Amino acid sequence: MGLTRQERIALHKKQERLQVKGGKPNVYDLQEGVPVLRSTSEGVVEYVRYNGKLYKKVLDTDTTSIHKTWDEI
Repeated sequence: MGLTRQERIALHKKQERLQVKGGKPNVYDLQEGVPVLRSTSEGVVEYVRYNGKLYKKVLDTDTTSIHKTWDEI
């Protein structure tokens, strides 16, 4: 059985990336279930619309990924 048209198109498409935009979004600006990243006064925040309500998660910085020099290892 062959591939469907959507499957063939998906094979040639680059993966989409999340973009960090500025400011808090309006609930009507978002698509249902599609997360967006925003830079706000709270830091980097992930917003998602679910059942017509806006949910948010403030992201923390990862302190374990600090680069060390060879002398520090």
